[in-house]
Amino acid sequence: SHPDPAGACAVAERDTRWGQDTFAPVPEGSLCTMQYGGPATAHVTGVWAGRPVDVTYDRRDGCEISRWNRMVPLLPEVGAPGRS
Repeated sequence: SHPDPAGACAVAERDTRWGQDTFAPVPEGSLCTMQYGGPATAHVTGVWAGRPVDVTYDRRDGCEISRWNRMVPLLPEVGAPGRS
């Protein structure tokens, strides 16, 4: 279950493109800023667009922080009041 299912689906729908994985990891060899976004992690499971989803998010560098932020409100907005 999710506290904002409509918002979660809307963000996944917004990023869904034919032939692209909405939940893809940061590509190997990407140049990412060396910044730490905190200890937050998230594990997302389910089915989207007929495909199974089993993906983990963290905030260990700039690329992962951007990847996380693109998925708000599917993922919690880090630093927002009342959220972690």
